[in-house]
Amino acid sequence: MVLSCLIALTVFLIWPLKHSEAVELKEVKLGETVTLICNLSVYSDIHWLKMSEGRPMALIVTSLKHNGELSVVWNYNETHFEGFMEKQTTGLRILHVSDSDLATYNCATLYQKRLDFDKGVQLYTNQQSINTTFVQVQGPDGLSLHYQVFVAVLCFGLLGMLVSVLVVHMKTRAKNKPSSRQERLHRTSI
Repeated sequence: MVLSCLIALTVFLIWPLKHSEAVELKEVKLGETVTLICNLSVYSDIHWLKMSEGRPMALIVTSLKHNGELSVVWNYNETHFEGFMEKQTTGLRILHVSDSDLATYNCATLYQKRLDFDKGVQLYTNQQSINTTFVQVQGPDGLSLHYQVFVAVLCFGLLGMLVSVLVVHMKTRAKNKPSSRQERLHRTSI
């Protein structure tokens, strides 16, 4: 039980360090064009995904042609999203950013039936209160508040269980321990 509590506390303390690096914040202005860079291998198909309200949405898929040029395999909205390649990196341009574009974007590659993701980018405007939204959704250290509450309840529950077991053990031991009078009678009878 103590080990479980220590593991839960370790996860609770270490996870924010890893999780906080998962999303980069990027301020944008409505109506302008924003450029997002993907740091994954250009030799695989690059899938750009938009995470909005907890649902992923595929935006564009790009691939490298045999001659080294970038090919757009599929595009959800050609007038709004554009794939590009510069200096051996691929990217996504969002043209004329609107309120509906204020979301988190990830690029991913499909490798041996597994999607590998790059660090995500969350777009926001200076008019948008990103800090309060981010704190309400993820908490001050990047963790989901539901997860923080779950870990805290789990740890306190395990600690309470440990204390209960110790108290019951101590009381049971005290009841089963022979009194000094019983010990003397037992010694004299032997």
